[in-house]
Amino acid sequence: MIKFFRKIRQNLLMENKTGKYFKYAIGEIILVVIGILIALGINNWNENRKNKESEKIILNNINKNLTIDSVQFDYYKEQFKQIDKLHFELYGLAQNEQTIDSISEPLLIRRTLYFKQLVDSDFIQNIRPINNPKINEVFTIYVQRVDDIEEVYFRQLYPLIEHTLKPLLKEHKLYNTENWFRLKNRNFQKDYTFKKVNNKNLIDKNRFIELAKTIEFQQLLFELNAKWNEFNTRLEIVIEENDNFRKLITSELKNY
Repeated sequence: MIKFFRKIRQNLLMENKTGKYFKYAIGEIILVVIGILIALGINNWNENRKNKESEKIILNNINKNLTIDSVQFDYYKEQFKQIDKLHFELYGLAQNEQTIDSISEPLLIRRTLYFKQLVDSDFIQNIRPINNPKINEVFTIYVQRVDDIEEVYFRQLYPLIEHTLKPLLKEHKLYNTENWFRLKNRNFQKDYTFKKVNNKNLIDKNRFIELAKTIEFQQLLFELNAKWNEFNTRLEIVIEENDNFRKLITSELKNY
């Protein structure tokens, strides 16, 4: 093709047709420029297509992680209900409104959670390649909501349980160590309470009730319940944001 164009230019020069030569040269330049633009356009289209496919994979992975996180959030919610119920029972003991038999699993008083969301770390790694402004905006809000929960849990609630409550239980010798070491299966039941051993608990209920009636414990119970409720309030917000986020991704994926 290049030899063909060169031959035409040589013929025009040999025939002394300078005007036609320059017109042809300009036309040739225009054709070359058009060819370059077309090539760039095709390359850009191909890159955009690859980016779209990459974003689609990332969004699908994020959506899966959001779904897994939503299941974990439901677990947190159920744990809160059980712990909150126990708190009210322990408060009722101090008011002589409850009896020993009305107390649910005492061991839940020291319950902590494994709090780690899959989507958080996945977003940090994958958010940059996503050019969808709606996704980026909701992502920012969602991560902030998750950070709010972590702020309450790791900096306030968890230290209160680990460094104040658990040492107090140990100090008052509430643990039934014999039952614990005789417990062959330490797995939780479906309601996340330990199975009883010969109808005995892993925490001595009588001593626990004596402790629960003290002013010291009731003050601590106030702090625990307040922090758990703050955790739950922020959890409900994240659950709603999680649901909205998954709906947005499902909707946006239709455009990929």
